[in-house]
Amino acid sequence: MINLSILKNNFSVLLIIIIIGIGFLSIMSYQSSSFTAEEIKKMAEDDIRSNAKIQTYDLSRILVHSLDSIISNLELLTSSPYILQNDLDQVQTLLYTAQLSTSQITDTYYWIDSNGGIVTSSKIYQGDTGSPNLNFKNQSFFLNPKKTLSPYFSTSIRTEDSPSSFLYVSYPIIKKQIITFQNGTYGVQQAFDGVIVAALSVKSLGLFLQDEMASSIVGNVGLMDRNGVIIYARNPALIGKNYLSPEFQSLIPDVIKNDYNRILSNSLQGKSSAEDLVYNGTTVTLSYEPILISDKYLWTLYVSFPHQLASNVGSLIAQQNNFSTLIVVITGSVTVGIIYLILSWNRKLEREVNTRTSQVKNTNISLMESNRLLEQANERLKVHDKMQKEFINIAAHELRTPIMPILGEIELIAGDIDPRNSTVQVEGEQIKLIIRNAKRLDRLASDILDVTRIESNSLKLHKENFNINDILSDSIRDIQNHISSLDGGHKNLNTIYHPVNLRIFADKERINQVISNLISNALKFTSNGFIKINVEKKDNQVVISVEDTGTGIDPEIFPRLFCKFATKSEKGTGLGLYISKNIIDAHRGKIWAQNNPNGIGATFFFSLPLS
Repeated sequence: MINLSILKNNFSVLLIIIIIGIGFLSIMSYQSSSFTAEEIKKMAEDDIRSNAKIQTYDLSRILVHSLDSIISNLELLTSSPYILQNDLDQVQTLLYTAQLSTSQITDTYYWIDSNGGIVTSSKIYQGDTGSPNLNFKNQSFFLNPKKTLSPYFSTSIRTEDSPSSFLYVSYPIIKKQIITFQNGTYGVQQAFDGVIVAALSVKSLGLFLQDEMASSIVGNVGLMDRNGVIIYARNPALIGKNYLSPEFQSLIPDVIKNDYNRILSNSLQGKSSAEDLVYNGTTVTLSYEPILISDKYLWTLYVSFPHQLASNVGSLIAQQNNFSTLIVVITGSVTVGIIYLILSWNRKLEREVNTRTSQVKNTNISLMESNRLLEQANERLKVHDKMQKEFINIAAHELRTPIMPILGEIELIAGDIDPRNSTVQVEGEQIKLIIRNAKRLDRLASDILDVTRIESNSLKLHKENFNINDILSDSIRDIQNHISSLDGGHKNLNTIYHPVNLRIFADKERINQVISNLISNALKFTSNGFIKINVEKKDNQVVISVEDTGTGIDPEIFPRLFCKFATKSEKGTGLGLYISKNIIDAHRGKIWAQNNPNGIGATFFFSLPLS
């Protein structure tokens, strides 16, 4: 009885100690889970801001690329000999061609004379004569280039011939005049002879940027110039207003007005950032990026991303805290029962020790497996690092290869300019060489842009019904013409294709891109024999193959054939097959390759559903 009483007293003391320990553990667990949840929240917010900055930066690069195209058109137009010779027909053709190349965001290209009157515009070829009597002599996009003889970028403007808002980019037309001084020497003076103007529709510009955003992201786009004047907003009434104007300020809730104005003020310093605003339980991440043209700060691009991260995480924090407390209480109860059983049955202690020992062994095994997985991940990182280095070398070579002949021809042309009339005779072969290498640069830029779209899930398909023979026949003609232009090393290379009329529903341009990539890849590694294209209908699919008699697929490249930068050739970037695979995957098809069974060459296949 005495021993039993002592045992009960010891058990009571032990139970009290356990209860106190459980309470302490509950408090510590609650604090730990709260701290962890807050850290998770901060990490999630940082991730959203990072994604917002990336999306805004991508949009800014797309906008700058589009503006560069417009600027290139204006530079070519103002320096065109047809402008200087007042050849109206040729200039109209050039204006219309320029408009076609940038029609996503431009409305019209104008040729304006030195008095501000319209000489002609790209609308002539669009069946719209416009307003020939309209005069722009009082517009800033005419007066500024006339005064400074330098390019000018306007804010949002409404002209007399249109109720819509437009941005204007104008380049001066400068004629050089030879002047005789009294002492008999000659000098050259620059004379203003009008401007070439590109009119950018504000509405089209906004829709263009909105369409370029990834479909999985909900956000709004805005543009503001460096003086705080709104260039584009979803609310048309705000275009042309300063962000400090009553019209804009009246739309901002009072509780966030100071923070919102501070963010907009910071954004006009030509820097990029992303900041959060919280209103009525909803957080809006506002990201901004400066638009730089020729290293000159011009506009600021804004993208806002509304989300409810704070409230969602707060709810999860409460659930986690309650769950942690419940787990601790349950653990304490189980511990009390275990202690009682320990006092009653000593044998169970041995079994528990054995169980814990087994768990430790399993943990050790798990750690060993984790170490093995880490080693594999490290090897993959090394492979990826090697691929990146290879891509940098290849990309540098790919860029240098077309740039050098372009620069060489331009310098040659520049050296042949007649100083008396600033003209030069250019041979057709020179123009072809420049165009060919410029197209090569354009293909490289297009490939990199396609990779960006693929990785941001913004690759879009425009499907239509068409005959697969249409693009295959065009591709065969292109490759035959290309082979005939190559050196004698490809004189024994033939192309084989038997036309098959089969209609499919797909993105015609993207499927043509895949076929061109596969044929170009075959030509790259094949100098003799043949390149054969075959079309076959299997079940409810069409299977297209490109077979060659070249060097075959390198065993080192084969496992990552359709990955980025997978190449050992100095004639490519390793992006073509990666882009092709993603295009076929987007069509719910398959793409694969094999070395030919006879040991000569390789064959690439891809399949597409017929319905």
